[in-house]
Amino acid sequence: MNVKSNDSFDNRDILCPYCKGKLTVSAHCISMPCRHCNKHINVKEIIFPSDQKQISSIGKRRVICFKCSREIFTDEKAQAVTCQHCYNRNDLSNHKITTLLGKNLQTYGTLHLKKRGKIEISNILVGNAVVQGRIQGDVFAMDTVEILKHGEICGNITCRKLIVKKGGTFSGMVEMLDAGSN
Repeated sequence: MNVKSNDSFDNRDILCPYCKGKLTVSAHCISMPCRHCNKHINVKEIIFPSDQKQISSIGKRRVICFKCSREIFTDEKAQAVTCQHCYNRNDLSNHKITTLLGKNLQTYGTLHLKKRGKIEISNILVGNAVVQGRIQGDVFAMDTVEILKHGEICGNITCRKLIVKKGGTFSGMVEMLDAGSN
């Protein structure tokens, strides 16, 4: 009698958290180096996540890292979060600009550009933008761009929703994001 043991029940397919390479490992494996990127992987933590990682996501905020585009979870009241993959600091706070700003701006919060505020840079990446002042540059908003009376944007806009109130001006091109995209 030829009995063949089926070990496929003890094997699991996982993804390397660093390079996203697919690996087949034993369910009894604790740790190992990735075959693709040679970085150390805690296999036990991937197959059997700790209770702390299984906590409900109530009060959690999901953002995508500005630098490496990987998913980050943080408290919804956090003002900033450091990416655990590339160690980039991601700003989550709101910004109120009342004077001249001449540097790049990246935040998942809301940009409030007041009437006398002026931004002269090439790229602005924000969650939302409310513009009463003047922006000379491209605006990428995850959600809404609202140009109020006296507000002016000279550049391209990428957003889900664009509102131009009476007295607001815009010159450039608009690209609308899908409602479900990130």
